[in-house]
Amino acid sequence: MLKLKGLQSEDLNGFLDDGTEFSGELRFRDVLRVDGRLKGRVVSDNMLIIGETGQVDAEIDCGVVSIRGKVSGQVYGRQRIELLAGCRVMATLVSPKLVIEDGAFFQGECRMGEGATLPPKPTASPAPAASAGTQASTPAPGTPPASASGGGGSAN
Repeated sequence: MLKLKGLQSEDLNGFLDDGTEFSGELRFRDVLRVDGRLKGRVVSDNMLIIGETGQVDAEIDCGVVSIRGKVSGQVYGRQRIELLAGCRVMATLVSPKLVIEDGAFFQGECRMGEGATLPPKPTASPAPAASAGTQASTPAPGTPPASASGGGGSAN
């Protein structure tokens, strides 16, 4: 019988094994474990487990997200997010609780607390057309104006 940190194989609702690839929107009940590749969107009220060989590039919205593999994108854990030893996470994390084990790698943004929400998705509105002439811009207060010579500036 498969044991996963207090879970039994009967608790698993689905399993994407190493060598399996899925692209699209995935919805599930109970517990899903990903050891393969997943790209797209994952939605559940329950637990998503990303195993050691799992590679996920997705917008994740689940009750609990437990990560030991590689994840990029946006992760919303309604109850908690767990970054386990050996994971590589480059994402925006949003959850009321975050657990990071020693040996986990995380690079990105984290929002915590009861009112934390994912940032709004960028809209696909077209960029305004640039005019043929040069445009003057007003620098922010306390910022020196840019020089016309294109020389280097100082970083704050």
